[in-house]
Amino acid sequence: MITDPVCGIELDQNLATSYTLNEQIYYFCCDGCKKIFIKKPKKWLKKLNRK
Repeated sequence: MITDPVCGIELDQNLATSYTLNEQIYYFCCDGCKKIFIKKPKKWLKKLNRK
């Protein structure tokens, strides 16, 4: 199981959409969350690093 960094939903990696940034793959529940992440990746990466 992986967790969408934008909405926090846990889902199966096979069902997720992905995006690669700086050689790291991030997984999302839908294209909407992916687009939100792509617009401001630093914001979401900062939140991920706090966890």
